[in-house]
Amino acid sequence: MTLIHINGIIILMKNAVEIKNLSKLYKLYEKPSARLADALFPHGKKERYSPFYALRDVSFDVARGETVGIIGKNGSGKSTLLKILTGVITQSDGEVNVNGRVSALLELGAGFNPEYSGIENIFLNGTIMGFTKEETEKKLDEIISFAEIGDFINQPVKTYSSGMFVRLAFAVAINVDPEILIVDEALAVGDYRFQAKCYNKFEELKEQGKTILFVTHDVDAVRRFCTRAIWIDSGKLVLDGPAPEVTAKYMEFITGGASSPDENGEIVLPPEEECTEFDPINRFGSNVGTVYYVQTFKDGLPCTTFSIGDKVRVDIKVDVPQNADLKYAGVSISVKDRSGLDLFGTSTSDKDILFDRPGKHHLEFEFINYLNQGEYTIAAALESRRDVPITYFDYIEGAAYIKVSADREYFGVGQFPSEVRILKNKS
Repeated sequence: MTLIHINGIIILMKNAVEIKNLSKLYKLYEKPSARLADALFPHGKKERYSPFYALRDVSFDVARGETVGIIGKNGSGKSTLLKILTGVITQSDGEVNVNGRVSALLELGAGFNPEYSGIENIFLNGTIMGFTKEETEKKLDEIISFAEIGDFINQPVKTYSSGMFVRLAFAVAINVDPEILIVDEALAVGDYRFQAKCYNKFEELKEQGKTILFVTHDVDAVRRFCTRAIWIDSGKLVLDGPAPEVTAKYMEFITGGASSPDENGEIVLPPEEECTEFDPINRFGSNVGTVYYVQTFKDGLPCTTFSIGDKVRVDIKVDVPQNADLKYAGVSISVKDRSGLDLFGTSTSDKDILFDRPGKHHLEFEFINYLNQGEYTIAAALESRRDVPITYFDYIEGAAYIKVSADREYFGVGQFPSEVRILKNKS
Protein backbone atom coordinates (compact mmCIF):
# COMPACT_ATOMS: atom_id res chain seq x y z
CA MET A 1 0.00 0.00 0.00
CA THR A 2 1.08 3.59 -0.66
CA LEU A 3 0.05 6.71 1.26
CA ILE A 4 -0.62 9.79 -0.88
CA HIS A 5 -1.67 13.29 0.18
CA ILE A 6 -4.34 15.15 -1.79
CA ASN A 7 -5.50 18.52 -0.44
CA GLY A 8 -4.44 17.56 3.06
CA ILE A 9 -6.31 14.25 2.92
CA ILE A 10 -4.34 11.01 3.29
CA ILE A 11 -5.48 8.31 0.88
CA LEU A 12 -4.35 4.68 1.01
CA MET A 13 -3.74 3.28 -2.49
CA LYS A 14 -2.77 -0.18 -3.63
CA ASN A 15 0.69 -0.44 -5.12
CA ALA A 16 0.89 -1.34 -8.80
CA VAL A 17 3.12 -4.32 -7.97
CA GLU A 18 3.69 -6.07 -4.63
CA ILE A 19 6.23 -8.88 -4.34
CA LYS A 20 7.01 -10.72 -1.13
CA ASN A 21 9.62 -13.48 -0.66
CA LEU A 22 9.42 -14.48 -4.33
CA SER A 23 11.38 -17.57 -5.41
CA LYS A 24 11.55 -19.61 -8.59
CA LEU A 25 13.16 -23.06 -8.45
CA TYR A 26 14.12 -25.09 -11.50
CA LYS A 27 15.01 -28.74 -11.27
CA LEU A 28 18.05 -29.66 -13.36
CA TYR A 29 18.25 -33.31 -14.38
CA GLU A 30 21.35 -35.01 -15.73
CA LYS A 31 19.34 -37.27 -18.02
CA PRO A 32 15.71 -37.71 -19.23
CA SER A 33 15.24 -40.96 -17.27
CA ALA A 34 15.82 -39.10 -14.01
CA ARG A 35 13.12 -36.57 -14.98
CA LEU A 36 10.70 -39.39 -15.79
CA ALA A 37 11.44 -41.21 -12.53
CA ASP A 38 10.87 -38.03 -10.56
CA ALA A 39 7.53 -37.47 -12.31
CA LEU A 40 6.40 -41.05 -11.57
CA PHE A 41 7.68 -41.14 -8.00
CA PRO A 42 7.69 -37.51 -6.80
CA HIS A 43 7.84 -38.44 -3.12
CA GLY A 44 10.80 -40.75 -3.34
CA LYS A 45 13.58 -40.38 -0.81
CA LYS A 46 16.29 -39.88 -3.44
CA GLU A 47 16.65 -36.49 -5.07
CA ARG A 48 17.22 -36.99 -8.79
CA TYR A 49 17.87 -33.35 -9.66
CA SER A 50 20.08 -30.40 -8.81
CA PRO A 51 18.11 -27.39 -7.55
CA PHE A 52 18.67 -24.06 -9.34
CA TYR A 53 17.07 -20.87 -8.02
CA ALA A 54 16.46 -18.36 -10.80
CA LEU A 55 14.99 -16.10 -8.08
CA ARG A 56 15.37 -16.45 -4.34
CA ASP A 57 13.48 -14.57 -1.62
CA VAL A 58 12.97 -11.35 -3.62
CA SER A 59 10.73 -8.67 -2.08
CA PHE A 60 9.81 -5.15 -3.24
CA ASP A 61 6.82 -2.95 -4.07
CA VAL A 62 6.27 -0.61 -7.01
CA ALA A 63 3.97 2.34 -6.41
CA ARG A 64 1.55 3.49 -9.06
CA GLY A 65 3.19 5.89 -11.50
CA GLU A 66 6.76 4.80 -10.80
CA THR A 67 9.23 4.12 -13.59
CA VAL A 68 11.60 1.40 -12.39
CA GLY A 69 14.67 0.09 -14.19
CA ILE A 70 15.69 -3.49 -13.48
CA ILE A 71 19.38 -4.17 -14.09
CA GLY A 72 21.74 -7.09 -13.74
CA LYS A 73 24.02 -9.36 -15.70
CA ASN A 74 22.70 -11.96 -18.15
CA GLY A 75 21.28 -14.88 -16.20
CA SER A 76 20.67 -12.85 -13.05
CA GLY A 77 16.91 -13.53 -12.97
CA LYS A 78 15.51 -10.32 -14.47
CA SER A 79 13.51 -11.93 -17.25
CA THR A 80 12.25 -14.66 -14.93
CA LEU A 81 10.89 -11.95 -12.65
CA LEU A 82 9.02 -10.25 -15.50
CA LYS A 83 7.60 -13.54 -16.75
CA ILE A 84 6.17 -14.21 -13.31
CA LEU A 85 4.67 -10.71 -13.17
CA THR A 86 2.99 -11.24 -16.55
CA GLY A 87 1.75 -14.74 -15.72
CA VAL A 88 3.88 -16.51 -18.33
CA ILE A 89 5.33 -18.72 -15.60
CA THR A 90 4.40 -19.27 -11.95
CA GLN A 91 6.59 -18.82 -8.91
CA SER A 92 7.75 -21.69 -6.72
CA ASP A 93 7.21 -19.71 -3.53
CA GLY A 94 6.21 -16.25 -2.35
CA GLU A 95 3.43 -13.80 -3.14
CA VAL A 96 2.86 -11.64 -6.23
CA ASN A 97 0.12 -9.05 -6.58
CA VAL A 98 -0.26 -7.02 -9.77
CA ASN A 99 -2.98 -4.37 -9.59
CA GLY A 100 -3.91 -3.02 -12.99
CA ARG A 101 -4.07 -3.83 -16.69
CA VAL A 102 -0.64 -5.13 -17.78
CA SER A 103 0.87 -4.81 -21.23
CA ALA A 104 4.17 -6.58 -21.74
CA LEU A 105 6.87 -6.64 -24.39
CA LEU A 106 9.07 -9.61 -23.52
CA GLU A 107 11.31 -11.58 -25.87
CA LEU A 108 10.58 -11.38 -29.58
CA GLY A 109 7.81 -13.73 -30.60
CA ALA A 110 5.91 -13.74 -27.33
CA GLY A 111 2.19 -13.44 -28.03
CA PHE A 112 2.51 -13.40 -31.82
CA ASN A 113 1.57 -16.10 -34.30
CA PRO A 114 4.23 -16.14 -37.04
CA GLU A 115 1.74 -17.35 -39.64
CA TYR A 116 -0.62 -14.43 -39.03
CA SER A 117 -0.24 -11.05 -40.69
CA GLY A 118 0.60 -7.97 -38.67
CA ILE A 119 -3.05 -6.89 -38.73
CA GLU A 120 -4.23 -10.30 -37.54
CA ASN A 121 -1.68 -10.29 -34.71
CA ILE A 122 -2.90 -6.89 -33.56
CA PHE A 123 -6.39 -8.31 -33.14
CA LEU A 124 -5.00 -11.47 -31.55
CA ASN A 125 -3.13 -9.44 -28.92
CA GLY A 126 -6.17 -7.25 -28.38
CA THR A 127 -8.22 -10.34 -27.62
CA ILE A 128 -5.57 -11.59 -25.19
CA MET A 129 -5.73 -8.21 -23.45
CA GLY A 130 -9.51 -8.50 -23.12
CA PHE A 131 -10.53 -6.02 -25.84
CA THR A 132 -13.47 -6.59 -28.12
CA LYS A 133 -12.97 -6.44 -31.88
CA GLU A 134 -14.60 -3.02 -31.97
CA GLU A 135 -12.29 -1.67 -29.24
CA THR A 136 -9.20 -2.93 -31.09
CA GLU A 137 -10.43 -1.38 -34.36
CA LYS A 138 -10.52 2.03 -32.65
CA LYS A 139 -6.83 1.69 -31.80
CA LEU A 140 -5.78 0.13 -35.12
CA ASP A 141 -4.75 3.31 -36.97
CA GLU A 142 -2.67 4.53 -34.02
CA ILE A 143 -0.87 1.18 -33.74
CA ILE A 144 -0.12 1.01 -37.48
CA SER A 145 1.10 4.61 -37.53
CA PHE A 146 3.49 4.06 -34.61
CA ALA A 147 4.89 0.80 -36.03
CA GLU A 148 5.87 2.39 -39.36
CA ILE A 149 6.28 -0.88 -41.25
CA GLY A 150 4.27 0.09 -44.34
CA ASP A 151 2.65 -2.60 -46.45
CA PHE A 152 4.32 -5.32 -44.37
CA ILE A 153 1.45 -4.87 -41.92
CA ASN A 154 -0.52 -7.19 -44.25
CA GLN A 155 2.25 -9.80 -44.52
CA PRO A 156 2.91 -12.78 -42.19
CA VAL A 157 5.14 -11.68 -39.31
CA LYS A 158 7.47 -14.62 -40.03
CA THR A 159 8.70 -12.52 -42.96
CA TYR A 160 9.60 -9.56 -40.70
CA SER A 161 13.08 -8.51 -39.70
CA SER A 162 13.73 -8.33 -35.96
CA GLY A 163 13.51 -4.54 -36.16
CA MET A 164 10.11 -4.64 -37.89
CA PHE A 165 8.89 -7.19 -35.39
CA VAL A 166 9.77 -5.10 -32.36
CA ARG A 167 8.22 -2.01 -33.94
CA LEU A 168 4.89 -3.76 -34.22
CA ALA A 169 5.14 -5.45 -30.82
CA PHE A 170 5.96 -2.18 -29.04
CA ALA A 171 3.24 -0.30 -30.94
CA VAL A 172 0.69 -2.85 -29.74
CA ALA A 173 2.01 -2.89 -26.16
CA ILE A 174 1.78 0.88 -25.62
CA ASN A 175 -1.46 1.56 -27.44
CA VAL A 176 -3.74 -0.81 -25.51
CA ASP A 177 -3.96 1.74 -22.68
CA PRO A 178 -1.97 -0.25 -20.09
CA GLU A 179 -1.86 0.75 -16.46
CA ILE A 180 1.40 -1.18 -16.11
CA LEU A 181 3.89 -1.46 -19.00
CA ILE A 182 6.61 -4.10 -18.81
CA VAL A 183 9.47 -4.05 -21.35
CA ASP A 184 12.29 -6.60 -21.40
CA GLU A 185 15.35 -5.71 -23.53
CA ALA A 186 13.33 -5.73 -26.77
CA LEU A 187 14.21 -2.15 -27.69
CA ALA A 188 17.84 -3.17 -28.12
CA VAL A 189 17.08 -4.50 -31.61
CA GLY A 190 15.48 -1.27 -32.80
CA ASP A 191 17.41 1.42 -34.63
CA TYR A 192 18.35 4.68 -32.91
CA ARG A 193 15.41 6.65 -34.31
CA PHE A 194 12.90 4.07 -33.15
CA GLN A 195 14.51 3.83 -29.70
CA ALA A 196 14.23 7.61 -29.32
CA LYS A 197 10.59 7.40 -30.37
CA CYS A 198 9.94 4.71 -27.76
CA TYR A 199 11.65 6.69 -25.01
CA ASN A 200 9.54 9.73 -25.90
CA LYS A 201 6.50 7.50 -25.50
CA PHE A 202 7.82 6.45 -22.09
CA GLU A 203 7.83 10.11 -21.08
CA GLU A 204 4.22 10.48 -22.23
CA LEU A 205 3.15 7.41 -20.26
CA LYS A 206 4.99 8.70 -17.18
CA GLU A 207 3.12 12.01 -17.42
CA GLN A 208 -0.14 10.04 -17.62
CA GLY A 209 0.72 8.30 -14.35
CA LYS A 210 1.38 4.87 -15.86
CA THR A 211 3.69 2.39 -14.13
CA ILE A 212 6.69 1.20 -16.15
CA LEU A 213 9.06 -1.69 -15.43
CA PHE A 214 12.03 -1.59 -17.78
CA VAL A 215 14.71 -4.28 -18.02
CA THR A 216 17.85 -3.17 -19.86
CA HIS A 217 21.64 -3.27 -19.87
CA ASP A 218 21.72 0.41 -20.86
CA VAL A 219 22.64 2.17 -17.61
CA ASP A 220 22.30 5.61 -19.24
CA ALA A 221 18.71 4.80 -20.22
CA VAL A 222 17.90 3.80 -16.64
CA ARG A 223 19.43 7.02 -15.32
CA ARG A 224 17.56 9.13 -17.83
CA PHE A 225 14.09 7.58 -17.69
CA CYS A 226 13.79 5.83 -14.35
CA THR A 227 13.32 7.35 -10.93
CA ARG A 228 14.32 4.10 -9.26
CA ALA A 229 16.45 1.07 -10.06
CA ILE A 230 16.49 -2.51 -8.80
CA TRP A 231 19.68 -4.55 -9.18
CA ILE A 232 19.33 -8.32 -9.27
CA ASP A 233 22.25 -10.75 -9.32
CA SER A 234 22.21 -14.56 -9.11
CA GLY A 235 18.49 -14.47 -8.40
CA LYS A 236 18.78 -12.18 -5.39
CA LEU A 237 17.93 -8.52 -4.92
CA VAL A 238 21.23 -6.73 -4.37
CA LEU A 239 20.14 -3.10 -4.20
CA ASP A 240 16.93 -1.09 -4.52
CA GLY A 241 16.93 2.69 -4.51
CA PRO A 242 17.29 5.92 -6.52
CA ALA A 243 18.48 5.21 -10.06
CA PRO A 244 21.75 7.24 -9.88
CA GLU A 245 22.90 5.48 -6.70
CA VAL A 246 22.02 1.94 -7.76
CA THR A 247 23.48 2.28 -11.25
CA ALA A 248 26.70 3.74 -9.82
CA LYS A 249 27.14 0.68 -7.61
CA TYR A 250 26.24 -1.60 -10.51
CA MET A 251 28.86 0.03 -12.75
CA GLU A 252 31.39 -0.49 -9.97
CA PHE A 253 30.44 -4.18 -9.90
CA ILE A 254 30.56 -4.90 -13.64
CA THR A 255 33.86 -3.08 -14.13
CA GLY A 256 35.49 -5.19 -11.45
CA GLY A 257 35.87 -2.36 -8.94
CA ALA A 258 36.22 -3.00 -5.25
CA SER A 259 33.87 -1.24 -2.85
CA SER A 260 36.34 -1.73 0.03
CA PRO A 261 39.80 -1.03 -1.41
CA ASP A 262 41.67 -1.75 1.82
CA GLU A 263 40.90 -3.35 5.17
CA ASN A 264 39.40 -0.08 6.42
CA GLY A 265 37.37 0.58 3.29
CA GLU A 266 39.54 3.54 2.32
CA ILE A 267 41.34 4.57 -0.84
CA VAL A 268 45.07 4.79 -0.08
CA LEU A 269 46.48 8.09 -1.38
CA PRO A 270 50.16 8.74 -2.05
CA PRO A 271 51.98 10.96 0.44
CA GLU A 272 51.27 14.41 -0.99
CA GLU A 273 50.35 17.67 0.65
CA GLU A 274 48.15 18.69 -2.30
CA CYS A 275 45.37 16.11 -2.17
CA THR A 276 41.69 16.75 -2.79
CA GLU A 277 39.25 15.91 -0.04
CA PHE A 278 36.71 14.29 -2.34
CA ASP A 279 32.99 14.16 -1.67
CA PRO A 280 32.18 11.44 -4.20
CA ILE A 281 28.85 9.97 -5.18
CA ASN A 282 30.73 6.73 -5.65
CA ARG A 283 34.36 5.64 -5.72
CA PHE A 284 35.86 2.30 -6.60
CA GLY A 285 38.88 0.66 -8.16
CA SER A 286 41.61 -1.91 -7.71
CA ASN A 287 43.44 0.31 -5.17
CA VAL A 288 46.60 0.02 -7.24
CA GLY A 289 47.20 3.57 -8.43
CA THR A 290 45.07 6.55 -7.51
CA VAL A 291 43.56 9.85 -8.56
CA TYR A 292 44.55 12.15 -5.73
CA TYR A 293 43.81 15.68 -7.00
CA VAL A 294 41.06 17.18 -9.18
CA GLN A 295 40.39 20.92 -9.56
CA THR A 296 38.43 22.99 -12.08
CA PHE A 297 39.81 26.34 -13.33
CA LYS A 298 38.65 29.39 -15.27
CA ASP A 299 41.17 31.90 -16.61
CA GLY A 300 43.93 30.27 -14.56
CA LEU A 301 42.07 30.53 -11.24
CA PRO A 302 40.20 27.81 -9.32
CA CYS A 303 36.52 28.11 -10.19
CA THR A 304 33.35 26.00 -9.97
CA THR A 305 30.85 28.37 -11.65
CA PHE A 306 30.93 28.88 -15.43
CA SER A 307 28.93 30.53 -18.17
CA ILE A 308 28.03 29.14 -21.58
CA GLY A 309 31.07 29.56 -23.83
CA ASP A 310 33.64 29.62 -21.02
CA LYS A 311 36.80 27.54 -21.31
CA VAL A 312 36.85 24.93 -18.53
CA ARG A 313 40.16 23.50 -17.38
CA VAL A 314 40.26 20.37 -15.26
CA ASP A 315 43.57 19.59 -13.53
CA ILE A 316 44.11 16.02 -12.43
CA LYS A 317 46.99 14.41 -10.58
CA VAL A 318 47.39 10.64 -10.61
CA ASP A 319 49.79 8.00 -9.40
CA VAL A 320 50.19 5.37 -12.13
CA PRO A 321 51.05 1.96 -10.60
CA GLN A 322 54.45 0.41 -11.25
CA ASN A 323 53.00 -2.71 -12.84
CA ALA A 324 50.64 -0.85 -15.20
CA ASP A 325 50.87 -1.64 -18.91
CA LEU A 326 51.58 1.89 -20.16
CA LYS A 327 50.25 1.01 -23.61
CA TYR A 328 46.74 0.83 -22.15
CA ALA A 329 46.88 3.00 -19.00
CA GLY A 330 45.20 6.38 -19.17
CA VAL A 331 43.11 9.07 -17.52
CA SER A 332 39.58 10.06 -18.46
CA ILE A 333 36.98 12.60 -17.42
CA SER A 334 33.26 12.82 -18.05
CA VAL A 335 30.62 15.40 -17.27
CA LYS A 336 27.30 14.06 -16.00
CA ASP A 337 23.92 15.58 -15.26
CA ARG A 338 22.07 15.21 -11.97
CA SER A 339 20.74 11.77 -12.91
CA GLY A 340 24.24 10.51 -13.69
CA LEU A 341 23.82 10.51 -17.48
CA ASP A 342 27.11 11.04 -19.34
CA LEU A 343 26.90 14.24 -21.40
CA PHE A 344 30.51 14.59 -22.47
CA GLY A 345 33.72 12.67 -21.99
CA THR A 346 37.32 12.54 -23.16
CA SER A 347 40.48 10.69 -22.25
CA THR A 348 44.18 10.36 -22.94
CA SER A 349 43.35 7.21 -24.90
CA ASP A 350 40.96 9.14 -27.16
CA LYS A 351 43.80 11.56 -27.94
CA ASP A 352 46.43 8.78 -28.37
CA ILE A 353 48.45 10.10 -25.42
CA LEU A 354 50.58 7.56 -23.54
CA PHE A 355 52.41 7.73 -20.23
CA ASP A 356 56.19 7.38 -20.59
CA ARG A 357 56.66 5.98 -17.09
CA PRO A 358 54.70 4.92 -14.01
CA GLY A 359 54.43 7.16 -10.95
CA LYS A 360 52.97 10.63 -10.46
CA HIS A 361 51.64 12.70 -13.35
CA HIS A 362 49.86 16.04 -13.66
CA LEU A 363 47.34 16.37 -16.51
CA GLU A 364 45.20 19.19 -17.87
CA PHE A 365 41.92 18.70 -19.71
CA GLU A 366 40.35 21.71 -21.45
CA PHE A 367 37.00 22.08 -23.17
CA ILE A 368 34.57 24.83 -24.10
CA ASN A 369 31.44 24.69 -21.98
CA TYR A 370 28.39 24.46 -24.23
CA LEU A 371 26.15 23.01 -21.51
CA ASN A 372 23.06 24.94 -20.52
CA GLN A 373 22.42 26.33 -17.06
CA GLY A 374 22.36 23.71 -14.30
CA GLU A 375 24.52 21.71 -11.93
CA TYR A 376 26.87 19.02 -13.20
CA THR A 377 29.13 16.30 -11.84
CA ILE A 378 32.65 15.54 -13.08
CA ALA A 379 33.93 11.98 -12.93
CA ALA A 380 37.66 11.30 -13.12
CA ALA A 381 39.33 7.95 -13.61
CA LEU A 382 42.72 6.28 -13.80
CA GLU A 383 41.99 3.34 -16.05
CA SER A 384 43.23 0.50 -18.19
CA ARG A 385 41.75 -0.16 -21.63
CA ARG A 386 43.46 -3.50 -22.14
CA ASP A 387 40.15 -5.33 -21.82
CA VAL A 388 36.46 -4.69 -22.41
CA PRO A 389 34.78 -3.50 -20.28
CA ILE A 390 37.34 -0.93 -19.13
CA THR A 391 38.93 -1.69 -15.75
CA TYR A 392 39.73 1.02 -13.23
CA PHE A 393 42.63 1.61 -10.88
CA ASP A 394 40.56 4.44 -9.40
CA TYR A 395 37.19 5.81 -10.50
CA ILE A 396 35.61 8.81 -8.77
CA GLU A 397 32.07 9.81 -9.71
CA GLY A 398 31.87 13.22 -8.08
CA ALA A 399 35.56 14.16 -8.24
CA ALA A 400 34.38 17.73 -8.79
CA TYR A 401 31.14 19.64 -9.18
CA ILE A 402 30.41 22.64 -11.40
CA LYS A 403 27.51 25.00 -11.96
CA VAL A 404 26.60 26.72 -15.23
CA SER A 405 24.73 30.02 -15.14
CA ALA A 406 23.04 31.90 -17.99
CA ASP A 407 21.33 35.24 -18.47
CA ARG A 408 18.32 33.71 -20.21
CA GLU A 409 16.47 30.43 -20.45
CA TYR A 410 17.74 27.95 -23.03
CA PHE A 411 16.28 24.63 -24.03
CA GLY A 412 17.98 21.28 -24.48
CA VAL A 413 21.23 20.00 -23.00
CA GLY A 414 23.50 22.64 -24.43
CA GLN A 415 24.13 25.58 -26.74
CA PHE A 416 26.46 24.11 -29.33
CA PRO A 417 28.07 26.23 -32.06
CA SER A 418 25.51 27.13 -34.71
CA GLU A 419 24.57 29.92 -37.11
CA VAL A 420 21.16 31.32 -37.96
CA ARG A 421 20.43 33.60 -40.90
CA ILE A 422 17.38 35.34 -42.28
CA LEU A 423 17.62 35.06 -46.06
CA LYS A 424 16.44 37.91 -48.23
CA ASN A 425 13.60 37.23 -50.58
CA LYS A 426 15.03 37.25 -54.12
CA SER A 427 11.70 38.16 -55.74
